[in-house]
Amino acid sequence: MSFLQYINRTLNSSRSMILFVMFAGFIFVRTTLMPLSHDDYAYAFIWDGAHGGNLEAMQFGSAEVENRQRVESLNDIVQSLESYYFTWSGRIFAQGLAQFFIWLGKPVFDVANTIMFLFLLLTIINLANTWLKISRKALVWIFLSLNLFAACSLTSMLWLTGACNYMWMAFFQLFFVTPYVKALRSREAGNSALNVALMILLGLLAGWSNEVGALATISLTIFLVAMCKVQGVFRSWMIAGLAALIVGYAFMILAPGNSVRLEFFYPNQTANDFLRVVAADFIAMIPMFIYFLRRVGGRLNTTEILMLAFTAAGLLVPIIAFFSPEYVAQISVTSLVFILVAATSAILELERQHLKITKKFFHTVSIILTISLVSYFATIIYVDISVFNSARRQVRYIQRNAQFDPIQLHKLPIRHRFEKIHGDRSAVPYLKYFAGVKENPNYFLNILVAQYYGVRHVAGVDD
Repeated sequence: MSFLQYINRTLNSSRSMILFVMFAGFIFVRTTLMPLSHDDYAYAFIWDGAHGGNLEAMQFGSAEVENRQRVESLNDIVQSLESYYFTWSGRIFAQGLAQFFIWLGKPVFDVANTIMFLFLLLTIINLANTWLKISRKALVWIFLSLNLFAACSLTSMLWLTGACNYMWMAFFQLFFVTPYVKALRSREAGNSALNVALMILLGLLAGWSNEVGALATISLTIFLVAMCKVQGVFRSWMIAGLAALIVGYAFMILAPGNSVRLEFFYPNQTANDFLRVVAADFIAMIPMFIYFLRRVGGRLNTTEILMLAFTAAGLLVPIIAFFSPEYVAQISVTSLVFILVAATSAILELERQHLKITKKFFHTVSIILTISLVSYFATIIYVDISVFNSARRQVRYIQRNAQFDPIQLHKLPIRHRFEKIHGDRSAVPYLKYFAGVKENPNYFLNILVAQYYGVRHVAGVDD
């Protein structure tokens, strides 16, 4: 069954369609209301590796050195990525996407990001169990896990640069392992030259994604290949895909720019971020805990083995990240997508085997929970609107006062922040000043923001 056929069958329920439309609308609105900020402005320009690049190492001292050229074509992106690879990082796939969307314009990304979110949902459900009818409970659980439980969900799913690095890469990682899982479930697999070519391409994309997610994908794929071998469904495209996955990963982590970038980072083993990521994983795993607590003894079947394999891959992500030079909580989405394959599979199995009990469990608090969640997400959008309007006013202020040097920017006037309940799920903690600029007009981001809007300098003013 093709992916498009699966989408068509998945959406055959009107209620499921309503949920998909609601979730798509929510993601689209929030993505649209999230303004360009921070690294978005760095990737709006051709990467200038000869002068320290466009981020923390950006060199100063003269107008020629400080100036950066805007990305205006695909050729500019290729030139930028070449410089980026040799002087900063190996993540050229993710950053190439970011530069591509910044070049095309934010509205294009808003639509594409919504589509990608829906593809991610469908891929998780497809991996959970291809033949079972779509579960609305599973769909809601995936949505809540990614938008409510995940650490830093805004910067990993809605912020342009962050979404390209984490949510988009998570899709390619999961999509790559789909043929392996499908072969195990169906006990059959094709073996044409086209299969080999497609898996090589998907392997390169998944391996050349982000460090921790790609390594977890490699570990999971090795296990899936071994299972296919044991169950007699091993095909040449499986080893070709795995080889391409490893090659893509090697090109990413062996990029010459990685050693340069490490000079500007200090070890940041934040135990609090690690615990947040793992806590989100364990909350998302609740359906699987319920399933195994209800399970009667006996040998594990293929579905249960896959549940445990995806859980292990998901938990491997924060563990690997803990030993990296810089721990970023955005990897929570990367970890969660693997966990959610297992959790969704558990929900589907519970519905198939214990439908009445499952319904009773989910319906007990459904009314109160629904009202609470709708209210919560409504307040988030309310704050998003405030952030969007404040940022838009700041842009107009910069354009109207281009003659001043520097242009002084006051703190973003965001009302009704709901800090205690939103945390970092809204943009408020990240945007003290417009776009993330600071009081120092010579801060690298201030310089880039000023050049983006065609003025000399901008600086935050402490009210």
